[in-house]
Amino acid sequence: MNLRHGVPLFLGTLLLCAAAQQTSSKRPLPPVGKLTAGHDMNVARGAHTASVLPDFKVLIAGGTDDKRAVLASTEVYDPTTENFTPSGLMTVPRQGHIAAVLSDGKVLIAGGANRSGALASSEDYEYDTGKFTPRGNMHVARARASVTVLRDGSPLVAGGSNGVQSLDSAETYSVLTGKWALVGKMSTPRVGHTATLLPDGRVLVVGGMGLKHGVLATAEIYDPKTKQFTRAGEMHQPRFQHAAVLLVNGKVLIVGGTSVEAKTSPALTSAELYDPATQTFTVTGNLNEGRSRLPDGASLRDGRALIVGGAMSAEIFDPRGGAFRQVDGSLDTARFNSATIQVMDGSVRIFGGYDDKGATRKSWIYRP
Repeated sequence: MNLRHGVPLFLGTLLLCAAAQQTSSKRPLPPVGKLTAGHDMNVARGAHTASVLPDFKVLIAGGTDDKRAVLASTEVYDPTTENFTPSGLMTVPRQGHIAAVLSDGKVLIAGGANRSGALASSEDYEYDTGKFTPRGNMHVARARASVTVLRDGSPLVAGGSNGVQSLDSAETYSVLTGKWALVGKMSTPRVGHTATLLPDGRVLVVGGMGLKHGVLATAEIYDPKTKQFTRAGEMHQPRFQHAAVLLVNGKVLIVGGTSVEAKTSPALTSAELYDPATQTFTVTGNLNEGRSRLPDGASLRDGRALIVGGAMSAEIFDPRGGAFRQVDGSLDTARFNSATIQVMDGSVRIFGGYDDKGATRKSWIYRP
């Protein structure tokens, strides 16, 4: 028998192979895709919105600037040239508002807040003229609400805050009449929650902060047929200012946020998946870094999801392994309340956001 230091040769070989496999399994996986700096916006912005126009350009609207002034200004981003062009002024300055692309190609802007407090007004943007036109008022003034465009083209706006407390009311906007109609109330008031359109046309509403600053683990479903909300399971962890992404397999990734309403509360690394078929949440792999005050995540064409914001880095979630991997490149610093949008070539643009010093004009590009 061949011996090496008293160990049979074939056994030594097996031990070496096992050790090599164990070592390689501990090595960090290589980054996925790349995050690079883009051109600067004309104005520093945080808590603004970004919407894809019919000509595939992007309308960036409102927010607050680096001096914390609430903005009425807008600009249009061209992803082919990466240039930003100033556009029309909104009828009032807004931050923390909603934006929804309507079936006629206009962009509906509603709610938000400025120095006057929470807003009930709405207006729409005509991309051919670059002008805003006032539309009907919502029944409730609300900031930091969620918006979901339903299959019939009508936006559903739910929850938010009136500046004093979180709201349980919801309403839809009619493109034909320019008016708002109240629908059934949510089971609990929510602000800083997420709302995701499911493949069957219903809307999943998750987490947020309720009354008395309690962070919620509950979820509910809005059914446009009945115009009512019903309870839909409970997350494993309460979440506020998190992100949600509809994956190609029909499940919804819920990620990050905080479990307590406080600026000093640690951001969560945990994530979970919601299955509409069973109405249950399942814990999945953790983020590499805690993240909160996140913009919308992006569902990529290959079935994975991009999560960016709340930290300098960006991460990719792969549902096949249930794990997050770091993206090559980073933001200039941890950015909060940015705006993200996916453009026609499948890449993702990230615009602005806050850090401790205020908002930025910077933008970034993620390419798979």
